[in-house]
Amino acid sequence: MKRSHIKRRLTKNFLAGFAIALGLIGGGLLAVAVTGTFNTFTSGGVMKAADINANFASLKAAIEGIPTQQSMRLIYEYDVPATTGSIVVSGLDGDSDVEYMIVTKFAGATAGGGDFQIELNGDSTLCNYKVQVITAYETGSVGSYIGCPGSGGGLSINGTGGTALTAGTIFVTNLYLFAKTGSRRVGLYEPGKTLSTSESIVYSGMIWWENTTSNITTMRFFYTNGNGIGAGSRIEIWAKR
Repeated sequence: MKRSHIKRRLTKNFLAGFAIALGLIGGGLLAVAVTGTFNTFTSGGVMKAADINANFASLKAAIEGIPTQQSMRLIYEYDVPATTGSIVVSGLDGDSDVEYMIVTKFAGATAGGGDFQIELNGDSTLCNYKVQVITAYETGSVGSYIGCPGSGGGLSINGTGGTALTAGTIFVTNLYLFAKTGSRRVGLYEPGKTLSTSESIVYSGMIWWENTTSNITTMRFFYTNGNGIGAGSRIEIWAKR
């Protein structure tokens, strides 16, 4: 193959690859201003190492200048293999994460009445936690409550189990918790409980931790009356990172 043909092919491939790279930066995944020196090349022209290096230096600076966008990331997930009373999640840093999204599905495993809750940093003092909730029943009736949890000592994420908490009873919750210290750790949550196709309860409310200074490092998910977390339950924790 002639040297001139090889040279033209190298030039063509380089320009194509460089154009693709610029497209990703300038008008693709993220719209980022690209500045610096960009040398152009024409067919049959001489490609100098200094010109090529200048182009890549400008491209490198543009890539490194792309801002880091935070998003909710899954940092913990657990599928419960057997009946238990509590599950501990450690190694958290609420001051760094700022916000948590907690998703739970609990399969009821005991007939005793109780609540599913989250204990923060080992704090089990009942009235260090508060709840304000509106409850709607399948019958059409509506109730409300504000105050300390009825039992246990944690953020009430679903309750109450009542005497009807048996195999097949499912409790689900979506909780958005503001975790950074400096004020009460406040969360908006939407739990629900289903017992059968004709009996269910849906909640909508606000829960909070009175502690304003301790960084959240652990969460203990538990049932307030024995081993109420059945096999098939699931916990997910998403953090803003």
